[in-house]
Amino acid sequence: MRWDDPIQNCRIQDAHKQGLIDYIKVNYPIPFGSNPHGLGIPVLAHTSSNPTCSAEGVNLNIARRIKEAAEEMDSPWIGEHLSWLGTASTGSLGYQINPLFTDEIAAVTAMNVARLKEYYDRPIALELGPIYIRSTGFESEMHFLGSVADDVDAKVILDITHWQIGNRNLGRLTDYGLAAIDPVRIVELHIAGMRLGSDQRFWHDAHDCYRMTKSCR
Repeated sequence: MRWDDPIQNCRIQDAHKQGLIDYIKVNYPIPFGSNPHGLGIPVLAHTSSNPTCSAEGVNLNIARRIKEAAEEMDSPWIGEHLSWLGTASTGSLGYQINPLFTDEIAAVTAMNVARLKEYYDRPIALELGPIYIRSTGFESEMHFLGSVADDVDAKVILDITHWQIGNRNLGRLTDYGLAAIDPVRIVELHIAGMRLGSDQRFWHDAHDCYRMTKSCR
């Protein structure tokens, strides 16, 4: 289960007690003073803040904090989003902005991810965000992800929700794009809620779509 904020602690602890989760994926940087490690649940390090697809390179301050957390928690791999702009204070627009899925951006991304792998000294798992427009170079965003992962020998977080959002938004078949990913590289299946926007046209990610247990209300 993904951890972003201490408000989630109660339901995460309940889920762990019921044997529903084996680890939490902590999205760094975390709120000041919070301590997800204190829940007594194994931690995998993750971030949605680094612009891994940017020619400007990644945010070194963010990378340092991720590395320190991963080493402290002995995280077997680190999750990174494929994004042109992340949520770090430098260049943030509030959420990840997808890159152009072209050969040129793929080369920049591969360079950034390879450098991060060397700096982290552990594997990286790559994840896509929600998709709203068609690819501008590669056949699709899934083909872009598969190509970059193959180029730098990275693992893949298959975000089922984001994948299906893209297929719905672009009118594709439900299983479109899956064949572009080497299944051996997939280390996590990420599932969250999705919702139809007020325009009744585009589907969106909805991490808050869950039913809270009675003890957590």
